[in-house]
Amino acid sequence: MTLTDNLQLIENHLKKGQIPPSLLASYKAQLSGEYSFYSGLLEDILARKPAVWNSMRPHHKSDKATDREYEATADGINEVGLRLKMKRIEKMMSAISSLLRVAEGEARNQY
Repeated sequence: MTLTDNLQLIENHLKKGQIPPSLLASYKAQLSGEYSFYSGLLEDILARKPAVWNSMRPHHKSDKATDREYEATADGINEVGLRLKMKRIEKMMSAISSLLRVAEGEARNQY
């Protein structure tokens, strides 16, 4: 199963609801691992970005034009994609944390 498939599986389970707390905790751990993986990929891209961007800059009249050209490169496209995947993972982890808090409260008869 690929990372994207795993994200889709977790997302589908969250949409359906009624997930046991033990499975939620497992999903949260998996999402943490995937977030870390994507962070590493983004880190590599961001390490290369200044050199590439600076080499492009003399060919443009403005920083904005240079940014647009960089965003059209493979690294630029991947950077945007990774940031969106990471945001998606953050939202799922937040939802899982909320569900776990509710389940904990229910177990203590606080709800």
